Amino acid sequence: MKLFTRKTWLLLAATWAVMIFDLSRAPYSSAISTRFISIVLDWLSISILPHNLGLLNNLLRKSAHVTEYSVLAVFLYNSLKPVEDPSWSRRAAVWALLASGIYALTDEFHQLFIPGRHASLFDCLIDTTGGFLGLFVLSTAIVLLRRKQASMVSARVLSLSTRETQPQV
Repeated sequence: MKLFTRKTWLLLAATWAVMIFDLSRAPYSSAISTRFISIVLDWLSISILPHNLGLLNNLLRKSAHVTEYSVLAVFLYNSLKPVEDPSWSRRAAVWALLASGIYALTDEFHQLFIPGRHASLFDCLIDTTGGFLGLFVLSTAIVLLRRKQASMVSARVLSLSTRETQPQV
């Protein structure tokens, strides 16, 4: 059963890439996210040291990078692999990871022109790692689903074969 066509996956990937681009053009976004975290912590009556607030902000921002590019890589993978083939496509995964890594580089280059932002090769590494993790989770899910399907089929065959060997009353 195919969920979406390749064109639909490509449209999702393009839309997601535009969203990443739009998010990366916000000036001074680190200060904005720090302020947001402070408001949430105050609302929850949680008090942390300013240094820890900076660490928490950094952790959440880098986690967002990983998540953004995990989703992008999965969308790209599904737009590249043959829809009819439910098995894992190593070739599509490599191309999806390469494309998401290149997009991360272009996104960082774009940030050179945004006031209060800077380009970071470390962020590119985090983004590409996010793409890898997204593809890893997808491949693991595919393998587990295939194993489950195979065990269900073998259980069904076993059930049918034992029914045939039992004497009829």
